[in-house]
Amino acid sequence: RCQPVDIPMCRGIGYNLTRMPNLLGHESQREAALKLHEFAPLVEYGCHVHLRFFLCSLYAPMCTDQVSASIPACRPMCEQARHKCVPIMEQFNFGWPESLDCGRLPTKNDPNALCMEAPENASAAEPHKGQGMLPVAPRPWPPGTATEGRGPNGLGACDNPEKFQYVEKSLSCAPKCSPGVDVYWSREDKDFAFIWMAVWSTLCFVSTAFTVLTFLLDPHRFQYPERPIIFLSMCYNVYSVAFIIRSVAGAENIACDRENGELYIIQEGLESTGCTIVFLILYYFGMASSLWWVVLTLTWFLAA
Repeated sequence: RCQPVDIPMCRGIGYNLTRMPNLLGHESQREAALKLHEFAPLVEYGCHVHLRFFLCSLYAPMCTDQVSASIPACRPMCEQARHKCVPIMEQFNFGWPESLDCGRLPTKNDPNALCMEAPENASAAEPHKGQGMLPVAPRPWPPGTATEGRGPNGLGACDNPEKFQYVEKSLSCAPKCSPGVDVYWSREDKDFAFIWMAVWSTLCFVSTAFTVLTFLLDPHRFQYPERPIIFLSMCYNVYSVAFIIRSVAGAENIACDRENGELYIIQEGLESTGCTIVFLILYYFGMASSLWWVVLTLTWFLAA
């Protein structure tokens, strides 16, 4: 199904409809845009007149209601772009990406294999921003780094740098964890939430531990339909441990990572072992406790 092209780099290139997933397997235009921006320095340098059009034909291929398949660029355009841009990429120790393999594209446009040829309204002598000089950057930009909104130090910029930290690996702005920085809640709210969770998680741990120990001393006293209460207590006992770990270790050690010396709240990935452990405890034992609630209600219903 065709959808409007929503990738900034691919607007105004001669067509305005695309189809997802694209030819490289990206499921959404947002995902494709993040990958496409890796080539922004090369496009700005202007190693080939049709490089932007060629890249967009793969990351946001043309879509039309007349055919059921996406329409990429033709192979000659790919080979010309590779021939012109590889020498520039080699200066930064990069090679031509395997995902842009020209051999997978149609040789020419015909009814059996539709493809797009180079636009006729562009000239090879067309001047390009940055042509004749290497991209200005403090270091080569490897795949996966951001390229838009860079400040004078080569790093991405956020609208509110006092409260948000730009994270290069995710190309996004994350709230800072630094002491004294309050992004969404005040310090008083955070202190109240900390005390509230610490008190209730401790009470939950003590009460459920007492219930489990009582069961271990005399297991025969607890038969169905009351037996699921013991397993519920076990689940909530371990569940409360996750909140106790957070209270003892501190939020910064559990939910925060560091980028260029600044602490920020983790948004994705497995960089923090503590965050992963706490999540697994909460997810697994939270789901298990919900299932034991269902079992308990069923046993009560059958025993009625």
